[in-house]
Amino acid sequence: MKVLVAYFSASGVTEGVAKQLAEVTGGDLHKIQPEQPYTEADLDWRDKQSRSSIEMNDKQSRPAITNKLTNMQDYDVVYVGFPIWWYTAPTIINTFIENYTI
Repeated sequence: MKVLVAYFSASGVTEGVAKQLAEVTGGDLHKIQPEQPYTEADLDWRDKQSRSSIEMNDKQSRPAITNKLTNMQDYDVVYVGFPIWWYTAPTIINTFIENYTI
């Protein structure tokens, strides 16, 4: 069985967990990278005008990603890791998932 561990990590915590999961499963690791990297100010959830706050308040938000997989159909199992923002997945995860038909 071919395994993919795809992840988005804003602070590095999710990246560490994703690397461990890939090691345990023998899966390939794929970092979901935003076209425009998030700055510390972008991630300030207390600021209603921060990029992350604006994205999370817009249900249609789909931040662009830079590194789309060309072989998603080769995987039998796909784990997707991400930090929890506002009790749900960051909108960049929607971008990632909606890019593939599985």
